[in-house]
This record gives sequence, structure tokens and C-alpha cells, in this order.
Amino acid sequence: MKLVLRVRKFFCRVPSCARRVFAERLPEVVAPWARTTERLTVLLRAVAFALGGEAGARLAKRIGLATSPATLISLIRRTPLPDPSPARVLGVDDWARRKGKSYGTALVDLEKHRLTELLPDRESETFARWLRANPGAEVISRDRGERYAAGGRRGAPEATHVADRWHLLSNWREATERVFDRYRGRVKQVIVAAPELAGKPATAVLPAKGVNRRRKYLEKQRARAQAKRLARYEEIRKRHARGKYLTTIAHDLGIDYKTARKYALSDECPTRKPHKRSRKRLLEPYEPYLRARWKEGCKNGRGLYREIRAHGYPGSRTQVADFVARLRTEENGKKPQAPSAAGEPLTPHRAAMLLLRRPERCDEAEHQARAELGNVHPEVGLAVGLAVGFTERFVEIVRERRGGELGRWLSDAEASGVREIRQFAHKVRRDEAAVEAGCKLPWSNGQTEGQITKLKAIKRSMYGRAKFDLLRQRALYAA
Repeated sequence: MKLVLRVRKFFCRVPSCARRVFAERLPEVVAPWARTTERLTVLLRAVAFALGGEAGARLAKRIGLATSPATLISLIRRTPLPDPSPARVLGVDDWARRKGKSYGTALVDLEKHRLTELLPDRESETFARWLRANPGAEVISRDRGERYAAGGRRGAPEATHVADRWHLLSNWREATERVFDRYRGRVKQVIVAAPELAGKPATAVLPAKGVNRRRKYLEKQRARAQAKRLARYEEIRKRHARGKYLTTIAHDLGIDYKTARKYALSDECPTRKPHKRSRKRLLEPYEPYLRARWKEGCKNGRGLYREIRAHGYPGSRTQVADFVARLRTEENGKKPQAPSAAGEPLTPHRAAMLLLRRPERCDEAEHQARAELGNVHPEVGLAVGLAVGFTERFVEIVRERRGGELGRWLSDAEASGVREIRQFAHKVRRDEAAVEAGCKLPWSNGQTEGQITKLKAIKRSMYGRAKFDLLRQRALYAA
């Protein structure tokens, strides 16, 4: 469609005027020198900001608008954004432009629940410069990183810094996990009993079809990785015993200093923490279902095999026949019944999480595991006793906003006999005012994390090809 407009033309009679001829403007219809009407521009702008270039052009074609991806991107870049309004309570955190390579900074107005600004990096000077250019911040909520702490002090010296409570508890969980990691072998002696499945129908205990999908080759890969880890552990221990400095060992082996220190101080070779416990047998996930079907009266081995085969079981019928024979033996009373899954060994990560979990949210098996944890070894018992005591006090301080008790807790932690607890207390001392404010004030970085999640969705919809200025335009426009 082509729209032809006839407008009036005006002439200026002043000889010194730079422009002698003026055309009549139609601000509500079309902008000067524009090739589209204002109404069409508003529609294309909404499509561009919602979907970007390529996806927006495809949608525009479907609804009868002729445009190109480059036109939509140009429209995004030409759209002016309002100046950021002063934020009294400011949340700050980093976001990954390219994970592991480059990062930026997200600033969120915690009172208005909206993204205020995106910075191209996470350097302290960049943050301080923005604070000086946009004064008014009275409270700055952040993690315990030194970059934002230093930038906030330089850019807004009078602002109150608030350490995020989630990061505090996460850092404490990591410290207690390192305590248990030194005694990993003994901690794994504690078995967390599996939930009772008796009385449940077979359909309620049938595992998902993809339960064994990732099993193939995992054992060999983990064995090779652990062999390399063991060789490195032995080499580090040998060099450390000769009196070599950890910095020298780390430089010679091409590893981080923290890794060298962890291996040198560990009593046994560290193992990688698996995301999920690997199953020893292909049939193990299906055993509760087979037991439930057996109790329901289905005692035909071939029939049971066909049922679990249709639900993704990749193993042979021989394993099912052996298990059915064991069930038949148990039923005849010749052998005491063994539980289908006695439970899982306790890992350092799960042990640390058990200490942080509220007691009313723990089941009976987890309460029993916490009680047994301190009995596996005298040294473990001492460390566990200190960790449990400090965890209970620290969690109460953070969750119940008892910031006034933080100083006494830090003094007790610094005097404890557990290295990891002392290290955590020393680090908190460096930022004690922000941590105490985090345990008193209601502000946290939860909103900031939510805005970063929204930012990630926009970034991924652009296929990771967007420059920073385009991503900033879309993120702030959406806010």
C-alpha cells in the first residue's frame, strides 16, 4: 500500500534565515523523512523488541508486513531509552556475556522491581563511575565479591552495603562441605535409608523410561578421570613432603594454587562429585516396581520382563529371571527378604546440605544420618560437632535477622579447631559491616537474580550473536 500526502509549503522572507522553505509537519501520521507511518513504526518496534531481527521478520511476513531483519534491528537501536531514575535501593550482580570468558554487570532498582542499567564489564571502576554519575543510592545489595564492594565504596561512600543472605548460606555450606570432604571415605560409611515403598501400587514406583539412558560408558570415563586424579594427587603429596612450596607445585603442574593446596592437605585422593549417584545394575531402578507387581500377584518372569522392557529397560531377561528367582526364594522363607534399595551413602555435599536444612523438613532417615555422622570416627565426630553447632547458630543469625549476634559468632569461629571454619570467619571479618546489615535489613539479591534470568532469556533468543548495545536496548526496553 502506498500513501500519498499533500502538505503545505511555507517560505521565509527573512534573508538571513538558513532555511528558506518549510514543509508542513504531520507528527501524528509520519515522522520527517520517514518511509513508514507512525502507527506502522510502533507496530514494527513492538515486534522487534519482542522477537529480535530474524524471528521478528518472519512474524511480520506472516501478518502481512514487509520488512527485513536489518530494518528491525536498526529500529531497536534508534529507539531512545529514558534516563535511569535514581535508585535508593540498588541490587548489583554479574551476568555472563560469554560464560567463562566475559561478564557484565546488572543493576536493579529493588524498590521498583525493574532493571536500571547494564554495564559492559564487572570492574569496580566501571561500577564506581556509574554510581558517581547517578547519585542517590542509599543501600547497595550485593554478593561478597571484592569488585562490587570496592566500587560501591568509591562511587557511593555513604551507602549501606548489604551482603546477600543466600550467598552467605551458600558460602557456609561450601566451608562445611570442605570439612566433610577431608573425611570423604568415612562420611560415605553413613547410609541414608531409602524411603519406604511398601504398600504403594506398582505404577507409583515405576521409574522413568530414560533412567538408564546416560549409563553407557560413564563407568569407564569416571575410572580414567579418577586414575589421572590419583596420579596428580600422589605427585603433589610427594613434592609437598619434600618441602616444595605449593605455588611452585601449582606452577610446575599447570594447575591452580587452590587445587594444589586442596590435594596437599587432603588425607585421601579427592573424587569428583557426581551430579547423580550412578547405578550399579541396570535392573536396580526397576526392582521396586518388580516387587510391587510380585505382591499384586504377577509372578511370571517373562511377563514382568516384557512390562519393564516396554518401559525402557535395556538389559537382558536373565537379570530379571535371577531377580524373580530371588523373590520366589524369599517368599518361600528360605532366605530373609532384602530391601530393594538399602539406601545411598552420604556424600560431603549432602552432609553439608543436611546441616543447613530446617529440622522440621528432614525425614526420619535424614535425622538418623545426622545422628550417625558424628560416630564414624573420633576426628570426624569432633569436626561434625563443631560444624553442627556453628551451623545452627549461623543459620539462626541469618534467617532470623539476628545481626547483633554476628560478632560473637565470628569470635567463636575464629577460635575453633577446624581450619575451614576459621578461614570462613576470617573472610567474613573483611566484610563484616555488609554481612551484619544483610542479617538485619530485608533487602537481598533475589530480585537481581530474577532479572538476570530474564536477561538470559533475551540473550538466548538472539542466538548469542548480539552486540552489547543491542542486548542492552532490548533488556532495558523490556524492563
